Amino acid sequence: MNKLLQKDNYSALTSRQRLEKLFDEHDNAKILVTSSFGSTSVVLLHMISQVKPDHPIHFIDTGFLFRETHDYKKQLIEKLELNVVDTVARENRQKFTRENQSWRFNHDLCCFINKVDPINDLKPGFDIWVSGLLAYQNANRRHMPIVDFKEDIIKFHPIIDMTAAEVSLYMTIYELPAHPLVAHGYDSIGCTHCTQKGKGREGRWFDNAKTECGLHA
Repeated sequence: MNKLLQKDNYSALTSRQRLEKLFDEHDNAKILVTSSFGSTSVVLLHMISQVKPDHPIHFIDTGFLFRETHDYKKQLIEKLELNVVDTVARENRQKFTRENQSWRFNHDLCCFINKVDPINDLKPGFDIWVSGLLAYQNANRRHMPIVDFKEDIIKFHPIIDMTAAEVSLYMTIYELPAHPLVAHGYDSIGCTHCTQKGKGREGRWFDNAKTECGLHA
């Protein structure tokens, strides 16, 4: 599998062609697809719905998401006929972050419990992890490859090199709805406690130097 999953095999392809190649050549692999149903998530979700209909999409529900994010999720499930699987933290751990208000004192701990740990619990059952990261979103993602070999899983970023203009054009061409909070000035959308209006990801963890939740650091 590692020999086939090389960047050079995918770099000249479009994002959709990359997904088609991945699923065609690795039909026996266990492929994890995740989504936050954020402001740019619909691009990858639409491609998956076209390339591999009914493939499970794991939605990371932190327990602190905007109502609009849940509404958007329902809208996209209906429009794209998505097979969404809710992924949540263990009940006692999420309860701790809620009662302790961990987001006020330790952003990293809150993100780990409600985002990173639930995905870590999933990863042993999968070979490849597909996510909709975009290089233009922040410095950490700027040089991420299409194929990234981690110790515990292979990460696959089919839309990583799409520009903001290309994302916008894709949504226009396919008449895909935007997250409702985008119209209110939110470019990047996470949990209610740690998200403000802002360009790019400047509204995320606005009172902290933190730029990533830890999933993709």
